[in-house]
This record gives sequence, C-alpha cells and structure tokens, in this order.
Amino acid sequence: MIMPKRKQFEELTIQDDFMFCKVMQNMNICKKVLELVLEEDISIKNITSQKTIENNSETKAVRLDVLVEDEDNNNIDIEMQMVNNDKIPQRIRLYQANIDVYGTSKGIPYAEMPNTIIIFFCMFDPMGKGLPIYSFENFCRENKNITLNDGTLKVIVNVKAYEKVKNPELKNLLKYICDGVVTNSLTEEIDMNISEIKRNAKFEEEYMSFYATLQDERAEGIKEGIQKGKREENINTARRMKKANCDIAFIKEMTKLSQKEIEAL
Repeated sequence: MIMPKRKQFEELTIQDDFMFCKVMQNMNICKKVLELVLEEDISIKNITSQKTIENNSETKAVRLDVLVEDEDNNNIDIEMQMVNNDKIPQRIRLYQANIDVYGTSKGIPYAEMPNTIIIFFCMFDPMGKGLPIYSFENFCRENKNITLNDGTLKVIVNVKAYEKVKNPELKNLLKYICDGVVTNSLTEEIDMNISEIKRNAKFEEEYMSFYATLQDERAEGIKEGIQKGKREENINTARRMKKANCDIAFIKEMTKLSQKEIEAL
C-alpha cells in the first residue's frame, strides 16, 4: 500500500488528522463540539492527543486521535476518519475494549467503572442509511425498550449529511468540517485556531515528525503483513506435507517451522 502524498502544512484543514487533533486540544472548542454531538453538558478534566494504548504485548495496540477524560473520570474518544478503508464498527469495538482495560484500575468495583463514549467524525456514510448521526447503545433484542446500561455509547457522525441536522449549531459545525465555510461563532473560533496553529513553526515541525512516524508505521505494517503471509503459507505447506506422510525433519527444513508446531497441525 502506497502512503498518500504528504499535504503541505499550510494546506491542512480540520479534516486532516494532525490538525483535528491540535484543534481538539483546545479545551473550549472540544467542550463545545462534544456538547453539540452528545447534547449534554461536558466538564473536561484532561485531553490527550494521539494516545497509544497497548495493554499487553500480545494484543493489537490502538492509537486514539483525541482522548478526553471528564470530571467524572469517564472517557470520550474522538476520531476523524476521511477515507472509507476500514470497518468502522469493528474499529469502534476494538477502541472501546482497549479504553475500558486502560481506564479501569485493578480491583475497581464494576459499579465504579468509567463510562466510555466513542465518536467518529466520518467524511462518508459508513452505515449507508443517510442519517447525519448514528448513536448506538446496547439493548435487549426481545424488547428494544430495555437497555443494558453498561456505560457505553458509540456515535458515528456522517459529516456530509449536515443538511439533515436539525440543530443549527451542529449543522454549522458539520458544514465547516465539510467545506471550511465559517457561519457562526464556533466555526470562527475553530478557523482562527487553525490559523494560529499554521503560524507556529513548532507545530509545522511536529507535523513533519508526525507524518514521518506514520510512514514508518505503514512500512512496518506492510513488512509484518508479508511475514504473516509467508508464515501462513509455510503452515499450509507443512499441513499438506504431513498429510502426505513426509518426514518431520524434511518438513522442518522446508517450512522452517518447529517440530512442536508441525506436530500440532
């Protein structure tokens, strides 16, 4: 997979991951955005950008765009997704699981577990149903009026469907994300914040480093994918050779698998 060509720093918009993360670190802007999407008051205690969560070496690590902790110690993950090249529901599931493990102290009573909210701003409609906002909670299949109340909420924002949003403030926000047009005080505040970021040479250096890191991670991911493919091919070869009653030593030589691995096939 070829890494997309790097945008010039001055060309970045709120849609770009780096700029989105920088803007959402502004506590006032972040609070207003969250309150519009969630339709409730939010008291922010801490904001972390590009947070990597790796709960152990055997599980897939995740990197969150913006992780917000509110005054009640609940976690809110905010993501910007421009390209429809991933299964968003499965990513949300993985993110929620990692945040739950990361944010829950050992021995904490279940009743005191922090709530987890995942919000994806998407520049496409991942559900394909034309809604501007999709909010998901766990409910009883036999009676949909009964919710599980497990403290989780997943919200997918279909940015390009902003015309269907009833709340004018939220509509203006999504329109700004979509086409960069300033229409109210919040979008003006965001636009001014972006201009300030672009005037800061330190942030331009950070952007260059950020992009280089993405390139390295992409290259490493491709390398791991090739290695995984070769291993799977060797396993399939060993399985066929074993079925053909080939000698274990010969199978080891041909596939580089251990005797234990071959015997387990």
